[in-house]
Amino acid sequence: MSAISAMPLASVVAAGSAVVALPLVLSTGGTVLVVRAVEVSATGTVYVLERASDGSRVSVSVLSGGAVAVSASVGTLVTVSVIGAGTVLSAAGEVLAFIPNAVGRALLHNQRLTS
Repeated sequence: MSAISAMPLASVVAAGSAVVALPLVLSTGGTVLVVRAVEVSATGTVYVLERASDGSRVSVSVLSGGAVAVSASVGTLVTVSVIGAGTVLSAAGEVLAFIPNAVGRALLHNQRLTS
């Protein structure tokens, strides 16, 4: 299993649907965001993140069932890291979510294995 496939997969949401382009607030490595709200459902968790410097907000939907189960509560600091395959959101040194870019989406593969 590659390191990318072990990360919880996420997407950016706006008005109930996935966003195609990554918002600027998630495009700069080293940005620190604060968790403002958390909503857990059967399909995953939605985090509302805010940049303290200007109040910009973004909602990130993390799919449930990832290999790593890390959760963040309101007030947690989240760091943005930009890598070749997408954006990694981490809290307290643990990966919270991976948002793939075009290269990352090409690397993702899902196939049911039968015995």
